[in-house]
Amino acid sequence: MSAPAFRPVGAAAEAGGAAAASPVLSVRGLVTRFSTREGTVHAVNGISYDLGAGESLAIVGESGCGKTVTALSLLGLVPPPGRVVAGEVILNGRDLLQLPERGWQTVRGREIAMVFQDPMTSLNPVLTVGRQLTEGLVRHRGLSLREARQEAVELLRLVGIPNAASRLSDHPHHLSGGQRQRVMLAMAISCRPAVLVADEPTTALDVTIQAQIVALVKELQARLGMAILWITHDLALVAGLVDRVAVMYAGSFVEVAPVRELYARPRHPYTVGLLRSLPGAGGERRRLSAIEGRPPSLLEEPSGCAFAPRCPLAAPACLSGVPPLVEVSPAHATACLRWEEAGR
Repeated sequence: MSAPAFRPVGAAAEAGGAAAASPVLSVRGLVTRFSTREGTVHAVNGISYDLGAGESLAIVGESGCGKTVTALSLLGLVPPPGRVVAGEVILNGRDLLQLPERGWQTVRGREIAMVFQDPMTSLNPVLTVGRQLTEGLVRHRGLSLREARQEAVELLRLVGIPNAASRLSDHPHHLSGGQRQRVMLAMAISCRPAVLVADEPTTALDVTIQAQIVALVKELQARLGMAILWITHDLALVAGLVDRVAVMYAGSFVEVAPVRELYARPRHPYTVGLLRSLPGAGGERRRLSAIEGRPPSLLEEPSGCAFAPRCPLAAPACLSGVPPLVEVSPAHATACLRWEEAGR
């Protein structure tokens, strides 16, 4: 089921700027499926959203809910046997899903770029940092190799890597995990893309380095004006990072809201469960609660609310049809029939 998109919420939207009126990225009814021996995996089920220039949106949910597949669908990188079977991904007025492979090669890195979860497997272990950084600069920006190396040094400095010039001759295994992720960020921003997709880029890092990477991404966004789509399972991480949050469950968005409002007034039982499972701020002591049950199998297309078997508010009506996203307050939508009772 295709869900309605909601206008960006952030400084640009509040000011009535161009980002609110003309999003840089519009996703409409995105559906991605995997054909397997066991059956069809319904990985992404008709999600829709807009992302304005300079805006940040987090997609949050449990492992296996479809977050990463959503990100890969935007860049035409869904691995076989998966494929996007419906929808539109409109970047600067052009539907990327209609591009041939040669067209994708000119778009990836130049207009939309991605930072992956594990930099050690994303970077080529046999090529130097300099070789991997300069390749995109030569291909997409038309720089000479000498110009590209100079730009690569500046990019490494920009992302906070000391002794940047000497690092060009290093291989990825010479760098720490945090430094490798900084190299990945340098590669992603090298062509000044309009949209940066960050797929859990801090998961493999310790807490201190996580905070540094998050602060760096915010600084780069402010400096370069990129729109950012942040993929994470950690709802606490995005509190001070993004403008809006889309909560994903079993391949669908179940709640979309400005980040502060989501924390203050969650309107879906799944979001409530996620928030109650977080430790209290400032050392506050309270009992953490788990969400009972297990996520549904994505081999079965839901005939009702996918969260109903685990939901404390579930009623017979919840099983009779997939609830659509309904706007319950400005820029805040939820896919719950009993949203008024959620969060009480």
